[in-house]
Amino acid sequence: MSKAIFIEPLDVLLFREGKPFTGGEDHLARSIFPPPPSTVYAAVRSHLLSHRFGHFEAFTQGASVPPDLAREIGSPTAFGTLELRRLLVARRRESAGSHEKAVPVELLYPMPNDVAEIKGTGRHALLKPADGSPVQTNLPRGLRPLWLAKDVHLEAATGWLTETGMQRYLDDDAHSPDSFFAAEEVIAGDRIRQAIFTREERTGIARDRTRRSVREGLLYSVEYVRLKSGVGFFAEFDGTKLLPDSGTIALGGDRRPAHYQLAQVSDLALEKIRQRIEERRRFKLVLTTPALFEHGWRPQWIDERTLEGSRNGVRVRLVAVALGKPVGIGGFDLVKQHPKPVHRFVPAGSVYFFELLEGGADAAIQAFHAKSVSESVETFPETARQGFGHSLVGAW
Repeated sequence: MSKAIFIEPLDVLLFREGKPFTGGEDHLARSIFPPPPSTVYAAVRSHLLSHRFGHFEAFTQGASVPPDLAREIGSPTAFGTLELRRLLVARRRESAGSHEKAVPVELLYPMPNDVAEIKGTGRHALLKPADGSPVQTNLPRGLRPLWLAKDVHLEAATGWLTETGMQRYLDDDAHSPDSFFAAEEVIAGDRIRQAIFTREERTGIARDRTRRSVREGLLYSVEYVRLKSGVGFFAEFDGTKLLPDSGTIALGGDRRPAHYQLAQVSDLALEKIRQRIEERRRFKLVLTTPALFEHGWRPQWIDERTLEGSRNGVRVRLVAVALGKPVGIGGFDLVKQHPKPVHRFVPAGSVYFFELLEGGADAAIQAFHAKSVSESVETFPETARQGFGHSLVGAW
């Protein structure tokens, strides 16, 4: 059974980066935004345990856990049926009222890495794989560089796309010859602080409980995230019958409170995307959450030598990539009481360009759109179940 919820924080939030933080050795703990999907997955899993059972110690020992609960949340060493299919930053729609059971929300998408900003203008351009080799690069053999056939100065684009902006991006349908997006379809720069979130730094000092005094040399600062009113997280879960329609969960570091309720969203239209993939015999895949691949940036089903591979009956050739800087994601094991290994994930916004060798547009959409492409390793299992690697298919 699936359930879509909108999570709104009731306080500032702390989502610590993967860098170790030890008092006396480092004085600043920074927050990342948005949080890794595993943070929200763990929060809801813990909420189910607290709401339906409430005995954490018994759960860690695998004793007396109700069978229906154990089936959903699993055990300390295994996952259950609970699956986070989608996690995105979202905001209430203007028509949404607090009295509605399922609140309408608008999804916000991380900026894809093949989008560039025309320097000093606030306008955006879309890069595409170059025909031929206009420049020499150190890319792996067979991969094309991304290119824009205009004499303009470009810089990396950052920020977020609204739903209309992401629809335009996936449709490959430019707003005008001057700018791929309309101004209202991009949230970047100062608009992020006005519309999505701000950062707050707070200072503290460690205490010596035995002496009832402060501990010398242990002054520290923690960076929190404060979401704007009406902004939160949209999370879509599968495999749960026990999750209540609303409630309060503890989210992120310091277990800050957040309220959730049922949510409804509009799905992206696929008609134009399907038509252009069928005509051009190519498509691109953009990550909306970080993904873990066994071979670093390259999915394991793509052959390193030929750059060809098959997934669910669709055969493709990888022709270009637009990757962001890897992000380190680990976590803390509450059962074993020690940090989890940190892994390098391909960040959200990364884009993979494919030529379609076998299969049609419908098959490509069925295999890749709104699916997880993340892979598992022994020290970070079930990444797809925890919401990593959610992807969307677009035309190019």
